Amino acid sequence: MNQPSSIIASHDDGLNRASWNAGFDRDWLTLHACGDRPDLLRFYRNQPAASIGRYQALEREIRLDYCLTRGIEVVRRASGGGALYLDENQLGLSLIIRRPAQWGCLQDILSRFCMALADGLAHLGVHALFKAPNDLEIDGRKLASAFIATAGDSLLLQATLLIDADIKTMLEALRVPTEKLTVTGLESARQRLITLKDLLGKIPEDAVLQQALRFGITDALGVGFADAGMEAVDSRLHGNDDTNRETEWSEASDVALEALHKTAGGVLRVRLWPDAGQQRIDRILFAGDVHLHPADALERLECTLAGLPLTEAEATARAFFADFPCDLLGFATEDLCRVLRLALAKLDQQREFGLSPAQANSLMVLGSETTHDTPAILAQATVMLMPYCAKPAWCKWRHQDDCVECGKCEVGDAYRLARERNMQVTTITHYEHLTATLVQMKSAGVAAYVGACCSQFFIKRHYAFREAGMAAVLMDISGANCYELKQEEAAYAGQFQAEASLDADMLAKVMQHVPAQPDEPTQGIIPLTPLNETRKRA
Repeated sequence: MNQPSSIIASHDDGLNRASWNAGFDRDWLTLHACGDRPDLLRFYRNQPAASIGRYQALEREIRLDYCLTRGIEVVRRASGGGALYLDENQLGLSLIIRRPAQWGCLQDILSRFCMALADGLAHLGVHALFKAPNDLEIDGRKLASAFIATAGDSLLLQATLLIDADIKTMLEALRVPTEKLTVTGLESARQRLITLKDLLGKIPEDAVLQQALRFGITDALGVGFADAGMEAVDSRLHGNDDTNRETEWSEASDVALEALHKTAGGVLRVRLWPDAGQQRIDRILFAGDVHLHPADALERLECTLAGLPLTEAEATARAFFADFPCDLLGFATEDLCRVLRLALAKLDQQREFGLSPAQANSLMVLGSETTHDTPAILAQATVMLMPYCAKPAWCKWRHQDDCVECGKCEVGDAYRLARERNMQVTTITHYEHLTATLVQMKSAGVAAYVGACCSQFFIKRHYAFREAGMAAVLMDISGANCYELKQEEAAYAGQFQAEASLDADMLAKVMQHVPAQPDEPTQGIIPLTPLNETRKRA
């Protein structure tokens, strides 16, 4: 163990409301940056709460009605990153220190912090590995997550360690279970998470666990710890603009345009209000489950873009980052420019296709190396993919990859519109069917396609669409999707029973811009029989 070069105060705060813990960390970090508080390591537990990162859009991440009716507090952290469910089953840890000179970018800091925690857990016989950007895992199962906030030269490093887990409430409270949390629902969530109770066969004593974590941090930082009481601080949450941002993301709007873009560092979102003449940016908000430094970079960018002509927005954003270098964890300036372009393109989609803002927001456009804009993608589209969950539950063709166009649902309308254009069309019956179909389409030389899926699925399985290497225009489906009903496992297996809905008006407007193919579509691009039936025959 390294000889301590300094002593850091260490304290166990016990069980508190999550807002108290978040407010305490925020206040101490602010005072620490001003030189008014010493370094601190603090352990604590949280009463039930849904916690979102500093940059997230609350209503896109949390099931607020569920939390409200069950007395689950909703709190915004000072740190970045994604949403998580907190309760007394998790040990919280906050380390507030001066940024060590030898520590580099945010990713380096988080990796060092996570590895320090892993070294500490090794004293208990628990051997966890760091999984970028901010998790500790054992055999692919998440044990802990870490988050970071900055203020001047001060760092707030937070971690939540799973001692035990109430996974059902966790999935109920979080609006969109990301693939880091769950792949196929409750049972798979249990397989994706692991707790100290699972690993050790019992819940370790707090004193033993905390001492082990101190050992790991001591070796990483070369510091020592001393138990200490703390001076009282004002632990009230600072409002800055958090409440206003939440309101503006949740409010209904007839003109606001939204876009999202999945990156390695998290999902980026933008919400843009054009002026009445649709020539300038009236207001704009960025959000995401990301980490970045300086902490107020997105707010500064928003102020820079507000009032500008739409045509100058992207160039101004690039110039902003050229003059104001930022440390962006897992994403880059180009990703922010891309999500901005996607939002600006919504105006063009409204004008060209006759869409309402809500309909334009429902379009998810995936470009390729050669095709980026929506009209160009539609002009090249030769295949249509439809999700089985948009077919009525009573339909005997619901779990088949074809449709007889009986005229009783929007999927039948989609089939008719596709066949009128000599497009090949199929119903995707489960996730493996989708991945196999995309591979076959790529092999057959398909350049672009149209389709439908819910935005949650698009975010969660973005890599499948991206890795296929084809451009696509996907329409969001609404209503009873498997994510809202927490039935991902059934849906992925092709057994989801509730019905989603497809906007028939939007579908017709979009398909007007897909030209008819000159000849009959090439047969064999898409398997005409669902893969599960093929396996049965085999």
